[in-house]
Amino acid sequence: MTLLKTGFVRGVKWFALFGVLATFQWWNGNMEGVHNMLVYGGMAFFLGLTSIIYEVRRWSFWKQILIHWATMHVTILPLVIFSGFLPVTSLHDALLVYLKFNMSGLVLFTLSRILLKMRQQIKTS
Repeated sequence: MTLLKTGFVRGVKWFALFGVLATFQWWNGNMEGVHNMLVYGGMAFFLGLTSIIYEVRRWSFWKQILIHWATMHVTILPLVIFSGFLPVTSLHDALLVYLKFNMSGLVLFTLSRILLKMRQQIKTS
């Protein structure tokens, strides 16, 4: 339960930050900016909440990756699709958004994995 609480607190902190940014956008009369900040806040909330996946030590690394991948598909992907950031007017567009989502996830995963390995090598040398 403490892990879930930790993730929830992380998510709320990030959402609060974007809430403050949305408030500034609202004061400036930029309703599109408010929308964007709230969508980013939703994404940040889910990323903060799900960051605890990698703290469950009894799960293997590959299980953590699979759970993370699945969780992103039910949290972040719908926000990306319904945010309006990428136009989705056909099944083809939806497929392209899905492919871009997975490709960007793969790139981020690969880069973070490389950086983590480099950091571990520096610590051990």
